[in-house]
Amino acid sequence: MKARWSNASVVLHWLSAALIVGLAAAGFVMVDLPSGSDSRLLVSRMHSLGGATLMLLTIARLVVRRRSPRVEPLPLPDLHRRGIGVIHALLYLVTFAIGLSGFVTGATSAWPSYLRGGLAAAPELAPLASRQAHEVMVFALLGLVALHVGGVLLQQVRRGGIAQRMVPFLK
Repeated sequence: MKARWSNASVVLHWLSAALIVGLAAAGFVMVDLPSGSDSRLLVSRMHSLGGATLMLLTIARLVVRRRSPRVEPLPLPDLHRRGIGVIHALLYLVTFAIGLSGFVTGATSAWPSYLRGGLAAAPELAPLASRQAHEVMVFALLGLVALHVGGVLLQQVRRGGIAQRMVPFLK
């Protein structure tokens, strides 16, 4: 067992984290832009491409995690360790659910035509159940990320040595 995550896991983790923050920001900005503006089209295209990229990164993370040597477990009570496992599982599950709801929203609307430039203005997606689910799950993911980061910071303060497992420049 290793004391640190593999370099591939670290890179995929931080790329995914950056994409999650960027996609959430782009999504919130996108809906406030005028539906016929070039800015809205650009941000919409970036959001869609970024979402597909995040799904691929998440699959890659799972593959790398499965194939990499196990990392030494933290010296924590069993219930605490299970809670961490639940948070991690929910992070993956909600990330995939967001991707699926984004895909369904696109597949059941004029969104692809808009992204290709076939429509002068963004289609109204708010009434779609998949679009509503997408937004709710984004907030759920942001809450899970906050729990994850808060837990890491708490463990770093209490026990130390936690950040070194995933932060490349802390050895």
